[in-house]
Amino acid sequence: MKVNLYYAPFPSQMFRGFDEPINTERPLNPKSALPTLASGLRMFAETMGFDCEIEIVDMQLGGQRIPYKTIPYGPHQMDCYRFGSPFEDYVEKIKEAEIHGLTCNFTNSAQITADLAQFIKSVNPKAFVVAGGVDPTARPQYYLERGVDLVVQGEGEWVFSRVVQAWAEGGDFSEVPNIATRERTARKVDMSHMIDMNTLPPMALDLVGDLSLYTDTAEGPPPEGVGMNFICWETSRGCAWRCSFCTAPSRGKYRYMSPAAVEEHLKYFRSRGIRTIVWQEDNPLSRIQQNGTGRFLYDSGREELLEIFRMIREYGFAWEFANGIEFGKFRQNGRFDHELAQALLGNEKSADGWTGCYRVQIPLDNMNIGKSRFPKLLGFDEQVDILATMLTDYGVGHQTYDLFIGYPEQGTEAIDQFNDYCLRIKDELGALGGSTYQPYFNVFNLSLLPGARDWTTLHDLLAFDVEANPEVIGIFLSAINNDHFTYWDIYQKRLEMTNSLNDRELHRLYDGIYAGSGTHNGAGA
Repeated sequence: MKVNLYYAPFPSQMFRGFDEPINTERPLNPKSALPTLASGLRMFAETMGFDCEIEIVDMQLGGQRIPYKTIPYGPHQMDCYRFGSPFEDYVEKIKEAEIHGLTCNFTNSAQITADLAQFIKSVNPKAFVVAGGVDPTARPQYYLERGVDLVVQGEGEWVFSRVVQAWAEGGDFSEVPNIATRERTARKVDMSHMIDMNTLPPMALDLVGDLSLYTDTAEGPPPEGVGMNFICWETSRGCAWRCSFCTAPSRGKYRYMSPAAVEEHLKYFRSRGIRTIVWQEDNPLSRIQQNGTGRFLYDSGREELLEIFRMIREYGFAWEFANGIEFGKFRQNGRFDHELAQALLGNEKSADGWTGCYRVQIPLDNMNIGKSRFPKLLGFDEQVDILATMLTDYGVGHQTYDLFIGYPEQGTEAIDQFNDYCLRIKDELGALGGSTYQPYFNVFNLSLLPGARDWTTLHDLLAFDVEANPEVIGIFLSAINNDHFTYWDIYQKRLEMTNSLNDRELHRLYDGIYAGSGTHNGAGA
């Protein structure tokens, strides 16, 4: 049997009359979700006793914007597009396969994914369509009502393999855990079926095709000397914290690969021509998490991190922490851990290119202004002190900062204070780093991500019907009204902060878009 795995076209939104997108468009990010799923399917097919041919279909390539709906947003009409290639280009591939797997990790892609499921059914009525990812896990019924036959909830490597096995044996899914169908309602995800990270084989990059097509590194162009090809990768899943905005807790308990398992992946990457790793794990430094008494939860966590990054350096890779790094972990028991920082952040440039860390994403979140939603954060002065050490001692001048605004307890005064704090970071570190310091501030609106705690506790504040218009659930738009701001007001506030904190051309360079003036001229970030 043939199994097709699809990346649906990338979501793009633009205000009518303007030619720049509201959200970043990153269809050329290195692909990892489906190659990882495919490698798990290959492994379990052997142990479960079935054969299948797997193809990854990347519909995000092609560069076309295909309009599919319009949503009123504030004073504007927001036109929604599928960015990539038309569904119709894949009719023959759809006819070739019996099982069709769709992945959707972001709610603003939900309708595109559902439309693809319905298109597959129209082309191949006998097709068996399976959806998985963060959003289908949290909202299976949305997909089951729109062309999907079965939703995999939670991790997919083992469960999707069981689904494929059951389909091959006649279609009885009654013994398959962590699924939802039209006949079987969703249940709480059984975390006992999470994969052992040490058994996960390297992702099936042979199914991706030309790796050189994927030229994006998630946070804008890398510094000169950072070489292709790129790969997104994780050596752990989950996080020690349970931040209210994040879906990481829905992935289960924190677990990670051993150094020996990591090295098998590194060898494979080198064999496929990979030179740069874009770290995408939720929190690599959870390996050195401490409990309330100061005891490490994982006895060998720190030593394993040192060994892993020593190996990565010896294999000659460059890397960036694109999903953020809990930089407060570099200070343990009141002292800065220089050995750990050197392992993760140290870098060198030579005629052969860049080795080591070239960029770090810093999760400022909301600096705990107004309410402590982010227990991992340090106080402001401590944060600046650690960031200064990272800049001056280890030369990580390319620092991007993630900020969240729009929480219901944040009024104008709190957000203005947050803006002032960020300007202080920029000024104080800029004085230390000079031209080597290139900060970029990603200002995001609170997004109620299904599967996160905020989705449950703040759902009543939504100003939109998410079933009808899931496109509004994203970090570049606001979708909630509160006592301080309407959704439009807080969206405007985000544009003001973006302009205040970032140089216009640097913003265009990083995100390919420009945040309009404070009164909004139609463009957005």
